[in-house]
Amino acid sequence: MAIAYVVQSTAAFERDARKLIKKNQRMGDVLEAIQSALQEDPFNLSRKHNIKKLTDVKDGEGRWRIRSGVYRLRYDVYGHTVVLHSINHRNQAY
Repeated sequence: MAIAYVVQSTAAFERDARKLIKKNQRMGDVLEAIQSALQEDPFNLSRKHNIKKLTDVKDGEGRWRIRSGVYRLRYDVYGHTVVLHSINHRNQAY
């Protein structure tokens, strides 16, 4: 049986997500799909998702990123908890 990860978000992520959903209603569905993918496999061991570990990024700044279209969601993994830090357009994500 696979380990289920708990997905939590920061206040900054919630703020970014609300702005995106306000601009595009479909982003709510996209965010739900991303969160379910991260609950199952945040390290992308199955190679099903577009997840990458970022280099030269400090812990707490989003060492991992998942790509969905032109948006990049950055997150960290602590034990069995995934903490979402930000979601931005690819021009502003790094």
